[in-house]
Amino acid sequence: MTSPPPQSSGSTEPTGSTDHFDLCSLEDLKAKGALSFDFVHSRLGRHEIAVFWDGVDVFALDNYCTHEGAMLSYGDIGPGEVICALHSAVFSLKTGACLDGFTSDTVAYEASVRDGRVWVIAPGETRAQPLTHTG
Repeated sequence: MTSPPPQSSGSTEPTGSTDHFDLCSLEDLKAKGALSFDFVHSRLGRHEIAVFWDGVDVFALDNYCTHEGAMLSYGDIGPGEVICALHSAVFSLKTGACLDGFTSDTVAYEASVRDGRVWVIAPGETRAQPLTHTG
């Protein structure tokens, strides 16, 4: 598959495809290990997609553990896997499969790096503005 062209952070691919998202720089992701972004799915509503750096490659998963909804971006990241911080369920970063059978699988998204930027393909999604809380 051909990677999308570079764009500014948060933009979509200019060729009319609205399922390619430029989320962050690879350097920012490497510094943090995981970053999450707000999305809205056309049928399922608001949720987060997290991108992960395991020391070798980039990956993207729905940010919530399927067991009790803990944020996977807070988990421990190892080669090809993330361990949920709440109950230690182990998920494949590549496929979203729960590797230890603790809970059901989560959703994986195709992630790639293009010109130092992390891109995710998320069909049926749009970027959402972060929720703000007023005093």
